[in-house]
Amino acid sequence: MRRRPLHFYYPLFMALAAGCAILPLAGWQWHGWLIAAALLAAGAAAAAFAPAAAAAADSPDDYLASRRHFGEQVATVWASHIDASRTQMETAVVALVGRFSSIVMKLEQALAASGAARNHEGGSIVEVFAASEKELRSLLDMLAGAAASKQQMLHKIEGLQEITVQLQKMAADVASIAWQTNLLALNAAIEAARAGEAGRGFAVVAGEVRMLSNRSADIGKQIAQQVGQISAAIGATSQAAGESSREENRAAQASEAVIGKVLSSFRGITDALVESSDLLQRESSGIQAEVSDALMQLQFQDRVSQILSHVQQNIARLPSYLDEHAQRTGAVLPPLDPRGLLAELESTYAMAEERTLHGRDTLPQPQKQQHQQAEELTFF
Repeated sequence: MRRRPLHFYYPLFMALAAGCAILPLAGWQWHGWLIAAALLAAGAAAAAFAPAAAAAADSPDDYLASRRHFGEQVATVWASHIDASRTQMETAVVALVGRFSSIVMKLEQALAASGAARNHEGGSIVEVFAASEKELRSLLDMLAGAAASKQQMLHKIEGLQEITVQLQKMAADVASIAWQTNLLALNAAIEAARAGEAGRGFAVVAGEVRMLSNRSADIGKQIAQQVGQISAAIGATSQAAGESSREENRAAQASEAVIGKVLSSFRGITDALVESSDLLQRESSGIQAEVSDALMQLQFQDRVSQILSHVQQNIARLPSYLDEHAQRTGAVLPPLDPRGLLAELESTYAMAEERTLHGRDTLPQPQKQQHQQAEELTFF
């Protein structure tokens, strides 16, 4: 069995190396496996058909032409697949970045609206509640003051009733004096009648005194009646004022209880609202920080895009590299040397991962530090 030359396997080796480089850069995702599988299949096909093409060639020129045609066809397909994958990845990542940026913007607007609701022109919710509670307490104090004023008025009305009692006693004294005077005038008239003509003048005086006592008795009765009416009116007024004062006291106490209950409920609602607002602000800030961190993590897209661009450019260089090799061979067909093409690929590297995957780190230490600093830049 004839052993195949090693250069027949160069397309397979290149496809295998490219697939191994793409898989970790694509994060072992499905699109990375798809690209790697396509490259490996193309390399295997190239390795399989290379001996047949070499055997069928009638001359070195035919062989070189078939190899050039092979490079143009395969390299174009490889480059197209890589470019399509890179474009799709860039489109998806850019759309994802746009959505994340929109989420961050909406979170900032929500935080601003929450802060404005908590700290509006009239002060915070807690300050507004405290001012409202102070005003309601002042209203309750006013109601209590009005009830106290009515209670004082009730006491004064009760004092008037005591005065009317004294007036009734005085009217009774007047009636008693008039009755006693009437008895005295009656006795005087009797004595004047006994005296005859000598007591006639005294009898006239006694009659006038008796008439005045009767009038005094009538006036005393009228005063007693008027005082009784006034006393009854004052009593009714005092009773009504007492009932009104008690009703107002009960209403003030009920109002104080209701207002206290309402204020307690509002205080609970306000505390819960402030707590939920604080929680919302903390959670929103945390989500915003996580989304911002996710945006930073999406920098991998730029790195992968650079690597794929370098690989794509190197694959596109394959046909012209084969032409240059064919022009240098002449009548002899030496095997292809991949070192030149790999060196061109290595010269385009800008990241440490590319040099590591290439198999060796060829940069000096100062240039290596510059590249590491450049890789730490933020792309978004």
